[in-house]
Amino acid sequence: MKVWETQEFLFGDGPDARILDYPHYGLELALARLRRRNPPAAPWWRRYVRTWQTFEPGRALPDEGAKENEPLIYGLSQVWNEDDVIYATVRNLFLEGADEVFVLDDASDDDSAAEAEAAGATVLRDESDGKFDELRRTRRMLEVVDERTGAAGRPVWWIVVDADEFPRGPGGATIRDLVRTLPASVDTVGSRVLEHYPGRASAPKPRHHPLDELPNARRHDNPSCPAGHWKHQLLRVREPGSLRFMFGRHTIAAPPGRRPVVESEASLLMHHFPLRGREWTEEKFRLAGSASGRYGASSDSFVKRRLEMRLRMLGHAYAEEYHLLPNMFPGEPRTGTSVRDWRELVPPAERACAHEPGAPM
Repeated sequence: MKVWETQEFLFGDGPDARILDYPHYGLELALARLRRRNPPAAPWWRRYVRTWQTFEPGRALPDEGAKENEPLIYGLSQVWNEDDVIYATVRNLFLEGADEVFVLDDASDDDSAAEAEAAGATVLRDESDGKFDELRRTRRMLEVVDERTGAAGRPVWWIVVDADEFPRGPGGATIRDLVRTLPASVDTVGSRVLEHYPGRASAPKPRHHPLDELPNARRHDNPSCPAGHWKHQLLRVREPGSLRFMFGRHTIAAPPGRRPVVESEASLLMHHFPLRGREWTEEKFRLAGSASGRYGASSDSFVKRRLEMRLRMLGHAYAEEYHLLPNMFPGEPRTGTSVRDWRELVPPAERACAHEPGAPM
C-alpha cells in the first residue's frame, strides 16, 4: 500500500508502507525527541531509496564528427519574486552548456521576468491562484518538459533547478562536457549538494554568482538514492512522458513496465543558496508567510514550517552564530551546524569556477 504522502506520485510510483513500519518509526521518533535530534527518514523512504536501480559505470567516447551526437540541453526553472538571483541562475545554466533556458514565472510582482529575459531565458507566464502548491508546480514544469521535448523532435537533457540552485559538472568539467560522454543507457545524473550560508561580511550583488559572497557551506546529507545524492536535476527525456522527475527533483519516476531508471556513476556538484541578501530575503520571507502570502495561504504545512525556520536562520547566519542555526537535516541535532569554506569540501579539480569571480555574470 502506498503511504498517504505519495498517493499522487506520478506513474503511481513511490514507496510502499508495511504494517510494521508505523510502530518502528514511532519508536524512532520518540528516540529522536529524547535525544533532541531531528527525526530520521521514514523506513518506507529509506527502503525506496535502497531500491533505486542504478548505476552505469562506464562512459562512451563521443564521435566528434557526428553532429547528431551533440546533445541537446535545456534548462528550466520556476520563479516567484527571485529578481535578486534569477539572472545569475540563468547565466550559470548557459555557462554549463544549456542550448536554451526556460523560466516559468508564477505571477512575480518584482523584476524576475525582466531579469530572466535579460539573461537570455525564454520566460513563460504561469499565473496560479497565488498559493504554493508543489503538486501543481511539478505538473506545470512537466508540461513544459513534454511540450518542448516534443517540439525538439529528439531526446533532450533537462537541467531543472530552483532559482537558488547552481549545478556544475564534475571534476571541473561543464554539464555539456559530461553528457557528451555518457552511455546511451543513462537516464539521470545525481547532484552532490552544498548548502551555503551568509556571514557578517556577506553582501550578495545582483547579477553576480552568489558563490562570490557566500563561501561558507556544509554538505547536504539527505540521500534520495543509494549513492547519497539529494537531488536528481539532470534528466534525459527521450520522448514526451518517457521519464518524469518527482516533487523537488529528488527522485525520478518511470512508467510501469519500463526498465529501471539508470543513474550515471558521475555526479554534478550543486551549490544551494536559500539565504542571500539579508534585507531582501527577510522581506520576501515575511511577505510569503503572511496570512494572504504565497506560503501563509497554502495548505502545505511543511513549507510553512520551513519558511519560519529559514527566517530564524537568517539572523543567526548573518551573525555567524552557526551553532544556533535551526538544523533541518534528518537524524542530526535540531540546533547547530558546522560550516567551512566550500573549497575545503570538494576535490581540488572542482575548486575553480566557470564564471569570473567578482565580475557580473
